[in-house]
Amino acid sequence: MSDLFTYEYSVAQKIEGKWVFKKIGMIFLYIAFVIFWFVFGFVTKLFPVMALIPLTLWILVFITWRYVKVEYEYSIISGLFTLSNVYGNRSRKKVVEFKIKDCCLIAPLKDSEEKIASYAPEKVYSGRSSVSSRDTYVALVDIDGKKTAVYFEATEKALKICQFYNASATTVTKTTY
Repeated sequence: MSDLFTYEYSVAQKIEGKWVFKKIGMIFLYIAFVIFWFVFGFVTKLFPVMALIPLTLWILVFITWRYVKVEYEYSIISGLFTLSNVYGNRSRKKVVEFKIKDCCLIAPLKDSEEKIASYAPEKVYSGRSSVSSRDTYVALVDIDGKKTAVYFEATEKALKICQFYNASATTVTKTTY
């Protein structure tokens, strides 16, 4: 398959905004878990149960910490744009998928705020590392009858592919990568 028609890119979520609170919340959950088992062990006088605290804490951290360590990955394969969340480099969840040719706009966010407001998307998906990232683009598309806005961090190659599949809706600008 030609290199022009296949592309993958991922960005890690920066720890800011709600993600700070999610990480702090997880840490408090772990502390509360340990305190609960210490109190339970002392109240019931089952001191050997407390020996299992490190193992169960490790299992809890292993299962849950990945949900506050998110990467957003988008791939473009033969005109099909797929946005996925990757949790802790272990599990992947497809968030949204659409054909680039169905987009009515693929443009930089900073130049498109009026068009987004007039489009009035019912669903919004984000695949950007930060709300303030420089190369944020928006794709406006109708998915299953619902107006949708997909925010992603564009690269030069991704924009070339989008322009190939939907030149009339794509605005290409200079990007960092």
